[in-house]
Amino acid sequence: MEATATDRVLDLCSGGGGPWLTLQPELAKSGPATVVLSDLYPNIEALRRARTRSHGRLDFHTAAVDAANVPVELRGVRTMFNAFHHFPPGRARAILADAVAKNRPIAVFEGASHRAIGVLAMPLQLPAILLLTPFVRPFRWSRLVFTYLLPLIPGIVLVDGTVSFLRLYLEDELHELVKQVPGHDHFQWDIGSIRAHGVPVGLTHLVGIPRRT
Repeated sequence: MEATATDRVLDLCSGGGGPWLTLQPELAKSGPATVVLSDLYPNIEALRRARTRSHGRLDFHTAAVDAANVPVELRGVRTMFNAFHHFPPGRARAILADAVAKNRPIAVFEGASHRAIGVLAMPLQLPAILLLTPFVRPFRWSRLVFTYLLPLIPGIVLVDGTVSFLRLYLEDELHELVKQVPGHDHFQWDIGSIRAHGVPVGLTHLVGIPRRT
């Protein structure tokens, strides 16, 4: 944000708000920061709930936003959390290419850096699902039914999580994607992973910033 002289963040593929309820206050410690959530299929109810819980510090875009063709009027640092692996290589490359073409910094974060360890660790989520489901808000009886009586939710979580780990982009694959983006040399790229406390895998990041002219 300092490098591009902006106090705005445009979060892509936000879903229900991602990590921003806890991340925005941390970001704001460094100065004013406006965070706008967006999605191709915006969940307006969830996004309104996130805005309310943040006491207005988070806002959202009501219209659909395609991460590979972001309207030029939506400015700021583009962020994406735990969503990049949902896109096949062609679309993932298009997301990066759109940021480069419109000279927008982009920061992509994934919650794991290792496919095999992630797949092996997926069953460890089951105890947490069974323990924490009654405390998920907003409360719904149907969630209890489909967790304990008909365990569809745990099954879906395991399948979805396993597929997500198998589709993760590793560091060398991210480097290869960047090389295929037209004009990639006009950006400074930082691709890597860091170890997170309490988990067996690292957190992968891809950050692209327009070079100073």
